[in-house]
Amino acid sequence: MGAAFWCLVSPLEAVADVTQLDDRTIRITGEFDARLVDEFRAVVARTPNVATVELHSLGGRVYSGLEIARIINDLRLNTWITAGSECHSACSIAFLAGELRLADGLLGVHQVSGVNDDSLTQSVISDVFDALRQFGTPDALVSRMLRTPPDDIYVFSTDELEDLGINRRSGDVSTEDLHHLQVLTSTLNRDWLTGTFLNTHTLKPFFSMESRSLDPVFRIVYYPHSGVSFGEVIWENREFPPGQTDLTLVFERRGEEPVWARIRADVERNGYAFDLPADGASGLETFFAAFAYAHEFGVEDFAGRTIVDYSLAGSLRATEQFMTLLRQR
Repeated sequence: MGAAFWCLVSPLEAVADVTQLDDRTIRITGEFDARLVDEFRAVVARTPNVATVELHSLGGRVYSGLEIARIINDLRLNTWITAGSECHSACSIAFLAGELRLADGLLGVHQVSGVNDDSLTQSVISDVFDALRQFGTPDALVSRMLRTPPDDIYVFSTDELEDLGINRRSGDVSTEDLHHLQVLTSTLNRDWLTGTFLNTHTLKPFFSMESRSLDPVFRIVYYPHSGVSFGEVIWENREFPPGQTDLTLVFERRGEEPVWARIRADVERNGYAFDLPADGASGLETFFAAFAYAHEFGVEDFAGRTIVDYSLAGSLRATEQFMTLLRQR
């Protein structure tokens, strides 16, 4: 008896289609590619009263997702991930373009990368993050996107969709809705992220090295135009009374005595902020030597109680990249 071979294909990948459900609704299903973009344009053209785009896709070509997102944004269409549907990767870009947007199904994101996607160039990646800013994408979503490797996916919970402002149920996008950070470049090295960002409120670029962990995030920032550098520990959902306090940064290397530095920190609404050495890049090199030395990093409060611990996996490479950015400023 001959052997039978079966190829199991996800239904989302097997069928790529754009369907007019009624005179107000279009549904996109399947992989995002150039053919899907052309089909979407054609269906939109013959559906003049369309108001909502339903999405059900595991993703595909990022550039195709961006093209569909631009059409949705230009026509001020709403986007909807219906219950039981999924919208991941390139599909998420289209979802975020919605005038109103609602995820009753699953929304997943990961790092925008050229791996296995030759439609991506650095220019296209920059265009994606510029578009996300224009769409009023919450900072928290962009942060999660940057911290999730291309071969992984982060799916937002129902609470996150509401609490982070990902679902948008009413109102136009105002300048207050636009997140104030635009990603220019970014690299994820295991547990640490480095990149160049633009503060869209001040139009000043800055370099940042940040923990992959977001609860809380530990961040080192350097503004090359002024030489100002600072560190911060920021929580997403905690609030603190303003003031000042003493913190201790503890760097631990297995089998050796820890290295520590005591700092004076400002207590801000959602965490702590503190100055780094004022002598520019050379001072930061001394500070970052501790990151290269240690395996674990922690922050203690004035009483010596541990506030948070971080793995320093990938920090050596991240530190090298950060210092390279500073030297090229």
